[in-house]
Amino acid sequence: MKIKIHPLSIAFAALCVLGLVGCQSARQPGSNSHAAVTIKGRTDTEIRQVVRVVLAEDGYSFVTEGHDFMGFQRPGSRRDALKWGGWYGEGVVVRAKLKMSTLADESRLLQLDMYSVRDAGDGFFEDENRMMMLNKAPYRALLRKVEKQLASK
Repeated sequence: MKIKIHPLSIAFAALCVLGLVGCQSARQPGSNSHAAVTIKGRTDTEIRQVVRVVLAEDGYSFVTEGHDFMGFQRPGSRRDALKWGGWYGEGVVVRAKLKMSTLADESRLLQLDMYSVRDAGDGFFEDENRMMMLNKAPYRALLRKVEKQLASK
């Protein structure tokens, strides 16, 4: 008796195995962020200065900072507003939150997460939502620019 295996069964089994094993990148520090980079041999002050410059060059204004984070935002474009803000196509702010963590080897992990904010600044109606995006390249490029500028100092 010959057993016949359907090709879709093989594909389903492969997906199940991958789901159980997981991807290597999913276990990397910062893999749940829109962008992440590890910086070695630099102080928090040096990192913060370069981050401020790089994000300002990309149109972001500095908003806030704490011991382990920095916040920036820029007015959303019409496209951002249509994508993240609803039918009217206005009133969206793009917010960038940078988290800084110290790793075991004393290097710093920078994690950048992006949010769309409707009614920004309104204490009652402000609606901040983490952006779901397939193209993370622009945000990775920002952190790579930070990394490159720190390396050249």
